[in-house]
Amino acid sequence: MKPCHAITTLFLLCTTACSAAAIPVSDGPEKVDIQELVKQAVINYNTRESLPRNYTYIEKLTDEDSRLKSGRGTDTYEVMEIRGHAFRRHVEHNGQSVAAKEDPEQDEAYRAKWLEVEHKILDEQIKPGQTKASLAAAVQQIMEEAGLKEWKSQSITLPQSESMGVVSFAQTLHQFKLPIEELNQKFHLKAKGEEMRDGRKTYIVQADPQRTKDEDDAAGNFRIKIWIDQKEQQIVKVEGKALRAGPLARADYAAFSSKTLSAKEVADRKKKLSETRLFYGDDTVITQEWSKVNDEAWLQRRRHVKGSHELMMDEPAQGFRSYFSRANTSAQVEYDTIDTNYKKFRVEHRVLPVSAPN
Repeated sequence: MKPCHAITTLFLLCTTACSAAAIPVSDGPEKVDIQELVKQAVINYNTRESLPRNYTYIEKLTDEDSRLKSGRGTDTYEVMEIRGHAFRRHVEHNGQSVAAKEDPEQDEAYRAKWLEVEHKILDEQIKPGQTKASLAAAVQQIMEEAGLKEWKSQSITLPQSESMGVVSFAQTLHQFKLPIEELNQKFHLKAKGEEMRDGRKTYIVQADPQRTKDEDDAAGNFRIKIWIDQKEQQIVKVEGKALRAGPLARADYAAFSSKTLSAKEVADRKKKLSETRLFYGDDTVITQEWSKVNDEAWLQRRRHVKGSHELMMDEPAQGFRSYFSRANTSAQVEYDTIDTNYKKFRVEHRVLPVSAPN
């Protein structure tokens, strides 16, 4: 089955571009209005991120997850961005070529079909009494019924427990974004010096969150260091460290199966799984870096995430801190995404004159 790192994370559980007007700078960071500098840098960041990009590039994702059988996986994609729409082609998995005739991310209906197939396979995977042969046969039938018989399963494992559940989430730390847009609104800013990066001078700014009781707000959960290009007031690097745990997503799919529990007990556990929430741990560190490509656009070159996913099946009674002391399961994860080989391409349009009627 095609890996879907950026779509869903699964847990198996036993029952137990353009700058605005530049801000004048001086010889020392202490003479710069840090608040205005960050405000302008955020404006420039929002502008460049909203601009359509006509580029192709190679993206390599290294995924280290304590729940993976090998503990580590790598995937390489060719990415094409045309006027704000990204198309991806999976070209390698763990160093092996992948024949991707179709891409779920290019067609919403096709992507939905793959998601349905994934759920059906998970249901079969946790059925009691499955053998390797019966599971393989069930998976093959699911693929044939979906019109995907040319796709072959890469890693379907057989559960060893008499009772098993599964839950998935649409957002994980892989997709989670730091609150960069709120740097000049919800943080206390302080100059921390200067640094040369890629031959360009940058200011370093420390952003500490303002006090807040809203633990759902990522702006109150992270301390962020920012590197800002002195010439163009562009954000070239951010590093966010979690000060406390915070929410990522609620479960979007859950299933449970058992050969020892009653139908009511199975239904109760499935309901409990469906109410599960996923959090990032207070050990989470997220780093993003951008470079100026072709002297015309600031594009991402790396995103690195290291931390933990915390799975909770009970509603918090006294906030996340007490919630985490009762974590149902935890998984250490690390995602390293590197974007290279950016190439600009142009889509030509011709406007043809319309002849006047005779």
